[in-house]
Amino acid sequence: MGTQDGPGLRAVVFASGCPLRCIYCHNPDTHAIGEGEPTEHTELARRIERLIPYIKDGGVTFSGGEPCLQAEFFAELAELLHAMGLHVALDTSGCIINDRVERLVSLCDLVLLDLKFTTEEDYRRYTGGSLGQTLDFLSLCERMGVPVRIRHVVVPGLNDTREDVKALDRLIEGKRCIEEIEPLPFRKLCLEKYEMLGIPFALAETPEMDEERLAELYSEIQKKYAR
Repeated sequence: MGTQDGPGLRAVVFASGCPLRCIYCHNPDTHAIGEGEPTEHTELARRIERLIPYIKDGGVTFSGGEPCLQAEFFAELAELLHAMGLHVALDTSGCIINDRVERLVSLCDLVLLDLKFTTEEDYRRYTGGSLGQTLDFLSLCERMGVPVRIRHVVVPGLNDTREDVKALDRLIEGKRCIEEIEPLPFRKLCLEKYEMLGIPFALAETPEMDEERLAELYSEIQKKYAR
């Protein structure tokens, strides 16, 4: 259950597997493909159905890992959840586009798109992915008319300047599908996971992002895109 993964109280489904290796990733336990709990979409729908009294005014969010790696599964699940009258959101890095992903996007009521950095160089350096791919995913949502909430983790010393905010604004300018900008303060709650997995956390010495400064930095751009 989550309150930070889309509107209202939501059931969150975490998919295993992710092609990115973001420097601030909070879920390193979802990196590997095939290490999650094998589940049929019909069985998962039945489990979620029992939660309807709690999530009927919220919905279900597909997260991860990267759920688009299992787009066919989540598309089938989305159809079952819609038949139950539930709101469906997709939390994605936008790093995969194919026919199966396009079908999944078409079945979502909201996309939470993680736009991680504002230059191709930083994207490749800090995520191993491509800014261009994420922007192509945003354009896909625009063409399909699917509402998008841009999520952007802000890390002191990496992307916490006014110039970074302006760069983000330039990247998404003119996209009518965007209904909200959600800056997320860098946190280190994941340290225990990294220690348990024996993986070094590159930002262990980086201070957490101050929430007051974050709010000040993003107040104008949030007003611009508020619906």
